[in-house]
Amino acid sequence: MVNLLICTNAAYLQHAAVCLRSLLENNRDFFFNVVVVGRVGETLDEEKLRRSLEPTPWHAISFREFLPPMGQVLPLNPNAKYTLDIWSRIWVSDFFDDDVERVLYLDADIVVVGGVTPLWQMDLEGALFGAVDIPGSMRGVENLEMAEEDGYFNSGVLLFDLKQWRQSNALETLLDYVSRQYQRLKDPDQDALNACFASRRKKMDYKWNAIGPFFREPNPLPLKREIIEKVREDAVIIHYNGATKPWDFVSNHPRRKEYWKYLEMTEWRGYVPADKTLHNMLREFGSAILPKPLKAFVKKVWSPS
Repeated sequence: MVNLLICTNAAYLQHAAVCLRSLLENNRDFFFNVVVVGRVGETLDEEKLRRSLEPTPWHAISFREFLPPMGQVLPLNPNAKYTLDIWSRIWVSDFFDDDVERVLYLDADIVVVGGVTPLWQMDLEGALFGAVDIPGSMRGVENLEMAEEDGYFNSGVLLFDLKQWRQSNALETLLDYVSRQYQRLKDPDQDALNACFASRRKKMDYKWNAIGPFFREPNPLPLKREIIEKVREDAVIIHYNGATKPWDFVSNHPRRKEYWKYLEMTEWRGYVPADKTLHNMLREFGSAILPKPLKAFVKKVWSPS
């Protein structure tokens, strides 16, 4: 059985449904114990999510609410679209029974396009959790006083050794760090996890968290072209991190069709993006048919000054 955690809010429940349906469709050999965590005071459409997952009955789903401790500092980046939900994952031990020793956490803006058996059965070799590095990221060095060799991982996919997490008082370590260093935290929970546990995490293959930069052109990552192409080909978990999401009409993510494929399997099928305006429809049409020089001219004319 796979123990799975997703933390979300009402606005992201549609995307959580896509994530879960894609995972279940492509992993029929496991039974999944799914825990969905929302915010206290916000109502999630639990029945709509349950109906979305009914055709994949190899799962059980339960819903929990997150209420942070009174007085606990939990900073948010005012320039980002994060909500308090991003902090929920660090309370992972509270959402599962004491005898649960391993939990897979997934961000909601993910699709799973293959089997996760090798991920779930991975030997963590004594690490608190497994995570995937962001190639070339200097966030830890620049913001957190980490060493360059520590690397910096994305926290959208985490495979927790929950037994060790509890025994090492990892939550208390994190909360103490956050209280003391909150002004350093740009991607707050992710930064804190990196700062506290860089040496206690297992580095996992990029295919288990193929983030947006792997799919951009020109590619910004300091990796050989053949490595980038292999990640694109082998990606099992596609993470649509960053500002542009596949559910945006103007998204140019080359794997956005996977999101829409699984969306049509949920009760949110028929969704119309808020940015599907006449302006954007004309712009997309023009981008598809106009030569590059003319597209550049049109972009300059149409873009606001």
